[in-house]
Amino acid sequence: MDQFLKSLRNRKAIVEARIVEERARPAPDRFRLHTLKKLRLQFREQIAFLERTNRLLPI
Repeated sequence: MDQFLKSLRNRKAIVEARIVEERARPAPDRFRLHTLKKLRLQFREQIAFLERTNRLLPI
């Protein structure tokens, strides 16, 4: 499970870097930014869900 969380965090970081790159362009593509932000939100929600689940599971 920890490896999966690490993978999700890595993917989220990649998406965040792409958002920064897109915003730095002279004319950012609004549709691309919107899509990247939705993807970042999905990763954030998945990570939060898994972290909550891990805390609630007995070891």
